[in-house]
Amino acid sequence: MLAPDKDHEERGTAMRRSSTQRVLAGVIALLLLLPAMAGCSAEADAGDGKKKPNVLMVMTDDQWLESMRIMTHTRQLLGEKGVTFDRYHPSTPLCCPSRSTYLSGQFAHNNGVRHNKAPQGGYDKLDEKKTLPVWMQKAGYVTSHIGKYPNGYGDKDPTHVPPGWDEWRGAVSASTYRMWGYRLNENGKLHTYGKFDEEDPDLYQTDVYRDKGVDFIERKAKEDKPFFLSLAFLAPHSEGKKAAPKGPAPEKSGKPREKKGDGPNVGEAPRPAPRHKGEFADEKLPDDPAYGEDDMRDKPAFLQERPDLDAGTTRKITESYRGRLESLLAVDEAVQKLMDTLKATGQLDNTYVLFTSDNGFFFGQHRVPTGKFLAHGASGQVPMLMRGPGLDGGAHSEELTENADLAATIADIGGADPDLSLDGRSLLPYGRDPGKRSGRPVLQEIAEGARRSPVKDRTGGGSSAGAGAPPHDDSSAGRAAGAGDLDQDGEASPPVPEKNGDRRRGQSSAAYEAIRTDRYLYIRYVRGGRELYDLAEDPHELTSRHADPEYGKVRAFLDARLDDLQGCAGAECREEIPRAPAPG
Repeated sequence: MLAPDKDHEERGTAMRRSSTQRVLAGVIALLLLLPAMAGCSAEADAGDGKKKPNVLMVMTDDQWLESMRIMTHTRQLLGEKGVTFDRYHPSTPLCCPSRSTYLSGQFAHNNGVRHNKAPQGGYDKLDEKKTLPVWMQKAGYVTSHIGKYPNGYGDKDPTHVPPGWDEWRGAVSASTYRMWGYRLNENGKLHTYGKFDEEDPDLYQTDVYRDKGVDFIERKAKEDKPFFLSLAFLAPHSEGKKAAPKGPAPEKSGKPREKKGDGPNVGEAPRPAPRHKGEFADEKLPDDPAYGEDDMRDKPAFLQERPDLDAGTTRKITESYRGRLESLLAVDEAVQKLMDTLKATGQLDNTYVLFTSDNGFFFGQHRVPTGKFLAHGASGQVPMLMRGPGLDGGAHSEELTENADLAATIADIGGADPDLSLDGRSLLPYGRDPGKRSGRPVLQEIAEGARRSPVKDRTGGGSSAGAGAPPHDDSSAGRAAGAGDLDQDGEASPPVPEKNGDRRRGQSSAAYEAIRTDRYLYIRYVRGGRELYDLAEDPHELTSRHADPEYGKVRAFLDARLDDLQGCAGAECREEIPRAPAPG
């Protein structure tokens, strides 16, 4: 009897020891996994000994949301194979501040770049040592930039290579805005491509940038290190004047550049690739209810004073629209060639590709012939598509997103460690789960409106008489926009009619701060004007409700939340807010 009892006890002890060992093994395995589980980096997606995911960032210039309909390759290769963010907004709808936010991950009121040029902005305002390429390089990436950089790059030293870029091919100063005759700083050496007046098909800017991008991918695909390629096309932005000989720059139509005093200013289209000339010669403007808006009494003073869009102005707007669409065809082909190269080199399945624009563009909405700068949907909403490991094809996200999220997303992909506090957040969770939603609003701000202290409504009623900017704040950018210059691109901007400058410069300002929620867009201008749109009922922004008593609680709610956002930094900018009240 004793032997069986002893044998039973030994078997029980062995079983307990085995069970304990299995538990310990499981705990150890879990502990080993915790670092990977704790981080949100896409680095884990590579797995199985693969290198970190590559990143290809493609950015256009002044591309509006509706134009994506003609970019069939981009929609098929990125949208249908990845995620489209349907509610993506630039925090500052202007070239230099928007691109500075992309590079820094911070709003203009934190990174200090509030405009395209001094004293409020320009490249020199950006702390280039605390930017995305520096972080990605430290994370083990080989980095390259090709094309446009924030406005003013190269003005002081055209051979300067910004920190963080292993390979640099940046467009220099005003030559950035030429489809032929542009100048690149290529790793410290300057090269000029063609002449402004000679439309050599082999030197068309978009195609040259494309081929340089393809070459970079082909070379780096053979190496062990992952790559981060930033590719910034000029299209569909207008061109600037040629450097020499002096005189009006020719355009596609062969007509001289519009002179001051000729009526509303209309920005001309860039020249398309020769193979695409005339592709949209018969294209009509979109049927937009906001075009040439009839009743402007609800708008701020600087918009109320804009003239009606007569037949001649509409013709010019249509020509600009057609030409800009034609310029995008080469970009669409470039995306296809880049994707083909990623596939041919075996990199496609381990590469995140992001496509967006720095800001949108007006074509007659709210009587703005052409331009950007403003928070309205025409310029304040842009395309955003992302494809990569772990993202299902053909998905759409309705989450409110913005360009402050780009640096956080790319750093997340690469496991990079930013050395400053980011205002944005990674888009990866929303790409992996397109149905995921949050209550984070979107901030938009520009020029003297992009300050940490909120604009105060000193008039009490939202008229345009009260001044909201500090007494020593430079206000030239907002006043110029109020006078009609909504491009703010120097020689690449259309001229402002003299009567506008005489009558309004110094009196009205278009500088603002704004907040977007799921339902509302609320804009506060530094001179006191206000706009409030119920986008659920009025998606074309035809009727501002800022003075409507039914929306009094809505406005008070948005005022308070915008006050908080305007002074935010880092995690404060990412905080969710309660749902805004309904009118009534």
